Amino acid sequence: MEYVLVAEGLTKSYQKNRVLNGVTMHIKKGDIYGFVGENGSGKTTVIRLVCGLIHADEGEFTLFGVKGNSPDIRQARARVGAIVEAPSIYMNLSAQDNLKMQCSILGIKDEEKCKETLAKVGLFDLWESKKHAGDFSLGMRQRLGIAMALLGEPEFIILDEPMNGLDPAGIVEIRELILRLNRESGITFLISSHILTELALVATRYGIISKGKILQEITAEQLEQVCKHTTMIKATDNEALASRLCALCGEDAVTVTEGGVCVEGDVNLNQIFGEIIASGIQITAVNTYHSSIEDYYLSLVGGGKHA
Repeated sequence: MEYVLVAEGLTKSYQKNRVLNGVTMHIKKGDIYGFVGENGSGKTTVIRLVCGLIHADEGEFTLFGVKGNSPDIRQARARVGAIVEAPSIYMNLSAQDNLKMQCSILGIKDEEKCKETLAKVGLFDLWESKKHAGDFSLGMRQRLGIAMALLGEPEFIILDEPMNGLDPAGIVEIRELILRLNRESGITFLISSHILTELALVATRYGIISKGKILQEITAEQLEQVCKHTTMIKATDNEALASRLCALCGEDAVTVTEGGVCVEGDVNLNQIFGEIIASGIQITAVNTYHSSIEDYYLSLVGGGKHA
């Protein structure tokens, strides 16, 4: 199995404040890795370490199989595109001039590549525009930043809070762009975000971090299994209802509570209702619930605000 990024025991302190405490994480090729954690949990610090902006006190990481302290790490980082905290764009330049400036930095002389990249992020209409990036919407600036990251043809893109501050339309645009680049170009993503419901629409795997520690790595499929549907059913005779539900759904799925009988998992309500009513049991109320990624995250960190 090919890993793009593996971190082992990363530790980082600023004065007496330890912001990373033995971070271990694994990102496979092709992943859209959702990096979840509260403000100050260490997400951006991990990203800055991987991008070479700071150095770890302890621990190590490998990027495309190259150790972070190897002389070859620069070549490995050339395969990475990143937006850390905010896109590095020139607000007084147009989209075209921003891309040309980035091409100059990367040593790229093909102007057609700039056009193709702008089209790839859905901003080709801006190619001839003289409008400055400072006058773009936040979503347009985020897409321009991703375009600049794409110029080096990265295999791995790191996005730090890419949806922060975007309106609903901007969030949809960034989400669809990430999915398309992953699907069509095979680009691996590391995305930190506090909008957990949006991460759930794109991520294939998650790393949950709190207070500088990775609490869990989990796939989207595993998370879906954990975040089960729950159906609460009330009847005139809850004991008889529980007995019938145990026969229909299995004892492990059924719990009797003060509020009624709880059934976990996906159930065919039409089928079980038919069976219950045929047994002479009168149903008085039904409520369905589905725990979310936020619920699961809060259960791991012990409640409180999240980001």
